[in-house]
Amino acid sequence: MRVLLFGGTQFMGPHVVRQLLDLGHDVTLFHRGEHEALPEARHVHGDRARIPHDLEPDLVIDMWCMTEAHAAAAKERFGGVRTVVLSSGDVYRNYDGLQRRAYVREPDPAPLAEDSPLRKELYPYRDKAAQLGDWVRDYDKILVERMLAGPRTTILRLPAVYGANDAQRRFYDWIDAMRRGDGVIAIDAAMANWCWTRGYAENCADAIVHAALDERAAGRTYNVGEIDAPSEEEWLRLLARNAGWNGRIERRAGIGPPFDFRFHLHTDTRRIRDELGWREHVTRAEALAHLTAWRRANARS
Repeated sequence: MRVLLFGGTQFMGPHVVRQLLDLGHDVTLFHRGEHEALPEARHVHGDRARIPHDLEPDLVIDMWCMTEAHAAAAKERFGGVRTVVLSSGDVYRNYDGLQRRAYVREPDPAPLAEDSPLRKELYPYRDKAAQLGDWVRDYDKILVERMLAGPRTTILRLPAVYGANDAQRRFYDWIDAMRRGDGVIAIDAAMANWCWTRGYAENCADAIVHAALDERAAGRTYNVGEIDAPSEEEWLRLLARNAGWNGRIERRAGIGPPFDFRFHLHTDTRRIRDELGWREHVTRAEALAHLTAWRRANARS
């Protein structure tokens, strides 16, 4: 099968590409040319606003559809083609509550199912463009979902993905502190009990491929991530146990972001398991061990 990936050169992408190649598929990566990984796949460089007309895939996996304009260009060019588009747990209304949007008074009960209420406020990172980059001004996965939803599209709402080469460096500071032998690691007192669904990069990549190759997933939306969601402090303790760190965890007020941590981003990931039979192939303990070993070997990255 001819598979076209938008993006796919970083973090989860190489895991997706290697699985598809190992299964015998013909893989093309369409990207900006900033990262030239995976020489065994075909690479096409370009702008999403001008997608070449000689690309004729049987399947599209869109790993970098961030704006309504991205989605509109993809729909115009590949409407009717089997498509998997990656979305995010930030579409849920609890994300607005976490950000202290005035219209949200009480949290929606977690875990959040695929039909839980979505945000009303669009462009959730527009006020952070100075820190995150100008591209976030138009970012909104709700608009992406609305544009691409249809009988041939699968929407995958991803969790907080962790693993090697993570640009967001999830868990890296804690692992570095343990590697240095720090005696105390502080965690924000309000954030300590907050729950956010996470997923290991290789497992999330496997879920993407699994859903892409299963026709039962067409027209469906799935939360992806681990079945349970430990609190932030519980994650810290899991990492400490994994690393053999015997220091003290200390709760301190006011050192975390000024969010309302009553609003959990714990999503219900049973649908993809029940409907498609997907399961993680890397256990949480194995994932944390792999990440800790990688980070210790790449502490300057």
